[in-house]
Amino acid sequence: MNKELYDAVFGYGDSKIDPFATTEADFDAIIKDMRLGGYEITALNVVEFILLNECDTLNSIKSAIIDECKDLQNREDYCKQNYGISFKELFALEPKTDIEWDIKSGSVIIFLSGEIQFKEDAYMKVFGTALQDFCKKTGFTYVKLGETM
Repeated sequence: MNKELYDAVFGYGDSKIDPFATTEADFDAIIKDMRLGGYEITALNVVEFILLNECDTLNSIKSAIIDECKDLQNREDYCKQNYGISFKELFALEPKTDIEWDIKSGSVIIFLSGEIQFKEDAYMKVFGTALQDFCKKTGFTYVKLGETM
């Protein structure tokens, strides 16, 4: 990212707040995609693009599990034994709409929306490892019902 673009995105008065200081992402590709889509280059939009990419990954995990057990007669039991949740619970997980984010004190936090927090255990059983890896890679913080992951 060039200096002028960096200053425009992260500048705040005389100081800089960089929520991406520890993020491993291809910012050139992200900015290119944002420009192609006509998006304004802001920190909030960059976070959204990074998170949407992760939601695609989570949806791929969900789809792989569904494909694995969709034709089984005992798919409910199979999912409970292998993934800790029922097939119906798995099918109801929608990362793109369930996961929200914000920038607080220069850090990106991600969390489940208020009406979805009852699905927290299901999310952790299916996506816990992927979310931890994502947070390590990006420096984002997942907040779980008042806790930090």
